[in-house]
Parts: sequence; structure tokens; C-alpha cells
Amino acid sequence: MLAGGGAAGLAGVGEVAGPLGQLLPTVSPGYGFAAIIVAFVGRLEPLGIVLAGLLLSLLYLGGDSAQISMGLPASVAALFQGALLLFLLGTDVFVNYRIRWVRAPHFHAEAAA
Repeated sequence: MLAGGGAAGLAGVGEVAGPLGQLLPTVSPGYGFAAIIVAFVGRLEPLGIVLAGLLLSLLYLGGDSAQISMGLPASVAALFQGALLLFLLGTDVFVNYRIRWVRAPHFHAEAAA
């Protein structure tokens, strides 16, 4: 956790000191939400998180290019991420919790008499 926090702090310093050049209240464009999705998609495994981070960065870039080329709203990338998380959590429910159909017991009049 210490290494992850240090890497996140270093990335934040690089973001503020590099492209932005100053600290603004709108610095973070939703990195926390994206990090939650990366953790779930990567199954909390180090290699999986790296691969999930690459996948989500491609979704960001694809959403941006779809926005530019097709004239879609800016929230298209967030829609893709939300759908990915929804389907991932939905499949986890079906994998971890088996749904079984149980028949109601039949009531026989002869057995009651």
C-alpha cells in the first residue's frame, strides 16, 4: 500500500507540475472511479491490474476519439467504463451464486385424509 500510495502521489505531482503547471480544483478528472474499475477488472492481482489499466486507458482513448470523430457527448468513455463494471459485477454474481429453480411441493388430498 505504501508503494501504491507513493506512486499515486508521484503521478499527481507529475500531473500538476507537468501539463497543468498549477494546482487547480479541477485537477482530477475522475481517476478514483477509474482506479476502482481497474482494481475490479484486474481481480486485485498485480499483473491483472497492469493489464486492466492498459485496457481502461484504451477505453479512454477510444471514447475520446469517438467523441471527436462521431460528435458524441463527452461522457461516452464513462458510459463504456460503467457498462464494463456492470457486466463484470453481474457475471461475478452468476459465477459465485448459483441460481437453482426449486419446485414447490405438491399437496395431495389423499395424503391429508
